[in-house]
Amino acid sequence: MSMPDAIGPLLKSIHERMKASADADLKAQGLTFAQSQVIVFLRDVGGQALQKQIEEHLDVSHPTVTGIVGRMEKNGFVRTWADERDHRNKVVKLTDKSEEVGVAMERTMRAREECLLEGLDQHDRSELRRLLRQVYKNLQ
Repeated sequence: MSMPDAIGPLLKSIHERMKASADADLKAQGLTFAQSQVIVFLRDVGGQALQKQIEEHLDVSHPTVTGIVGRMEKNGFVRTWADERDHRNKVVKLTDKSEEVGVAMERTMRAREECLLEGLDQHDRSELRRLLRQVYKNLQ
């Protein structure tokens, strides 16, 4: 099996190209990849959550999320305050700025996925998703 035919390196190359492209888009918005994940998570849960929930969702440490959220707050993407029920917890809420950026990110992600799947009909797209889910399941 030649290197271009090996699945692992091919998946890695696809991932690296997608990440480089996404990083360039995010940089133009003033975000890092980790910060974009926080925005996506918060949008999925209604716009606000406890910092602890963000830590659990991203599977990263408290100090890591504290740094990410702190930079996001400094740049106007989130607001934070102590939870009224337990002051040890911090509430993180999206701002209007991050809502606008979130909509733009969604639009860009859809366009990138369409580009990624260009030339594949609906059957091929469904089959690719099925196969990738199986590959992912095999790794668990």
